[in-house]
Amino acid sequence: DNPTPTLAALNFALLERLGDSGTLRLSAAYPGLESIHRSEVPIERWLAGEEQPNLLAALGITIQVPPVLPLVGALTDGSAAVAAGFQVGDLILQADGQAMPLWMDWVGYVRERPEVPIDVLVQRDGTTQLLTVVPRERVIDNQRFGSVGMTVSLPDMPESQQRRFERGPLTALWASIQRTGDLIGFTFKSMGRMLQGLISPANLSGPIAIAQVAASTAEAGWVAWLGFVALLSVSLGALNLLPIPVLDGGHLMFYSVEALLGKPLPERVQMAGVQIGLVLVMSIMVFALYNDLSKL
Repeated sequence: DNPTPTLAALNFALLERLGDSGTLRLSAAYPGLESIHRSEVPIERWLAGEEQPNLLAALGITIQVPPVLPLVGALTDGSAAVAAGFQVGDLILQADGQAMPLWMDWVGYVRERPEVPIDVLVQRDGTTQLLTVVPRERVIDNQRFGSVGMTVSLPDMPESQQRRFERGPLTALWASIQRTGDLIGFTFKSMGRMLQGLISPANLSGPIAIAQVAASTAEAGWVAWLGFVALLSVSLGALNLLPIPVLDGGHLMFYSVEALLGKPLPERVQMAGVQIGLVLVMSIMVFALYNDLSKL
């Protein structure tokens, strides 16, 4: 029943139902028509435990976007693509003589050929060049696939598919407060669902993934980058309020106990709590870093 005027709002609304059971109600309006199509989708532990779940695809929804050509947008340092001589801006034409009209054609071809040399014909600065790349093997959940370490350059969305929203200072301030509250609630809800096994811990990201997302949003423009920075700040601020010693939330917990007892906890108890909290925080950081490294 929540309005979703943008794709980001739609994805956020679906993220809030991740791992839920019950009924998912959708309403769609068609351009130029006044009628509204409504549907209900029964869900049971929806996409629970899945790594990087595709929310829209799970509902059979495809967003109309321009064709995504196999145009290299970024390269990972030290990757197989860099070793093969790929450059940002290369347009992949063929792989082993087979045409690669779309980016996903190229991705699928690479995934099926770990450690197998691929002859790639690319277009660069108006000329064609032949490169040979050997996808490096990656294994996730006992599934073996190839990866070359490149990302796509996404096309611009047509004006006809863009919507512009303008707010005054007061309405914008109120909308930002509501958005911040939604993000804080979502952060705590996601942690709870992760502890329940409804969200895969593989979705926990560390500094490498954060840097990659920051770079991609910076390429999309300063508005997208500022939005990501705001999201990151709110999420970290919410995590900092957890009642874990060494975090601000842990200090607030100690102060609350002191207010109830009328005296501070023994120093020995506080030091033990700090040590436990430090081990817990470091363990989470190491696990998040492991997730990042396993996805390279």
